[in-house]
Amino acid sequence: MTPSNKIYAPNVYLFAFHLCNPLESESNSPVEFGSLWQKCDEILQAKLAVSNKFNDSYLHKKDEPVGGRVNLIDKTKVNGRNSLDFGKEISVDNQPIPVKGWALPMRIDDSYALGLQVRVPEKDRGNNTPAVDVSIFQQFNPGNCLLPDFVQSYFGQTLLITAWLSVEKNQTAWDDSQFLKGLGKQCLENLISGDSRPDFCRQGELFGSPILEYGDINQPDNYCHVIIWFFNSPTTDDIWDETRYNDFMDLFLYRNKILRAYRDCRKLYLVIREEYKQIELDIDKTFKYLQRDRARQRQSKGAGLNEDELEYLANQMIELPPRAVNYARLLIDLQFRENTIAINAQNYTDKLNEISLDIKSSKKYNDSDADLSFLAAFSTQNCPRFQRQIQADLAYFKHGTGLLDKAMEAIRGVVAIEEAYRDAKLEVTIQAVGFGLGVAGVVAGGAPYLIKQDAPDRKFYWPLLTNVEIHPFVLVLLISLGAGGAVWFVLTFGVKFKHLLAKIKQQLPPS
Repeated sequence: MTPSNKIYAPNVYLFAFHLCNPLESESNSPVEFGSLWQKCDEILQAKLAVSNKFNDSYLHKKDEPVGGRVNLIDKTKVNGRNSLDFGKEISVDNQPIPVKGWALPMRIDDSYALGLQVRVPEKDRGNNTPAVDVSIFQQFNPGNCLLPDFVQSYFGQTLLITAWLSVEKNQTAWDDSQFLKGLGKQCLENLISGDSRPDFCRQGELFGSPILEYGDINQPDNYCHVIIWFFNSPTTDDIWDETRYNDFMDLFLYRNKILRAYRDCRKLYLVIREEYKQIELDIDKTFKYLQRDRARQRQSKGAGLNEDELEYLANQMIELPPRAVNYARLLIDLQFRENTIAINAQNYTDKLNEISLDIKSSKKYNDSDADLSFLAAFSTQNCPRFQRQIQADLAYFKHGTGLLDKAMEAIRGVVAIEEAYRDAKLEVTIQAVGFGLGVAGVVAGGAPYLIKQDAPDRKFYWPLLTNVEIHPFVLVLLISLGAGGAVWFVLTFGVKFKHLLAKIKQQLPPS
């Protein structure tokens, strides 16, 4: 053990957030809503092995208190305190070390929030506790019970680690710019076991003390947000009080809501992209089906569409409208999450402004103590990038809605033209048949008079059957049918010839 591994009064804060009242679209989430309190009990009982149980008996069972920010602890069950306190004693290098903490369940607007602290207190029985090795963090997170894979909160979580630096380490940090980064790495390696450690992100200063952030925000599926804050100034300890803790609870809630919404947006993007590609393929397939050479040849001869093609178009007319509605819903979901990001980004910025004004109003801190640029980087850099990406996705995918609308209009037009074409053909046929029947009736009525004018001995015989006489009635019938058929043929041929001339004129080059 070396002195460089010693820290004083280490703390680990877990800020975890869960959905309080899921929407119908979110009710199928694999996360069990309301399980945050059970996870807290597992952490205390099975992992940290403290005697206190965290269960429903400590919470308001029937009616939660009203309000936008509510402490869910039933104070009558915890001796009037605001949280469920716990503690135990561990041995480090044959030296007893007290470990204390508390669990704080809250409801903030539409979300449940769990605040959990595990720490070595600064004082015990009126005396300062000794500095401890960074390996003590192994006692704070046994089995990685404080990580997202175990907690499984819906919106996500943030781990905040604080520890005091000695005067010697302060001087070392001034002399070596990489010292704090190395110390932070040691803390993280002892707190988190296995391959779940997040990568280093950035380093800055907050309330006068150095602070380090871990976790790659561009890897949402494996994202683990950890902040390590080394106290080296009395100003930091003065500012970091219960009020600031509640402010950080709000900030981390807004942050995790934004990240959850953006993670959902990236998943939606993949779904919408596949649907958009399939829409394009299906629409191309539909119109290529109608534009085949065989179909064009039939249409050029006035044959129109066959029954299979009409049935295919009818099926498309049935399938496309529900598909358009589903596609529109996907875009609405994407836009809903864009609004979620915008609202919570504004809430995040407003909370930072509130903190800054509160610190400055005390008039005992300088401007650097009230500098929140480390926290503000999320709202000024990451949030605008998220919003630009979603807006670009929406602008691109909105064309899919127009594509579906135009496809349905085109199919309706093709079907309407085909129906009009078939109606026209039927009308011509009816007119030709009716005209032919009329002519046949006229001829049938006049034929007897023509026959009577012939010589009495004049007779008509069947062709090839010279001995078989044609009866006058049959002869009149044959004459009328022949006249009617001739008229029907002439009219039908005339209509087709007229259509043929029109198509030939369309194909001729303009003069």
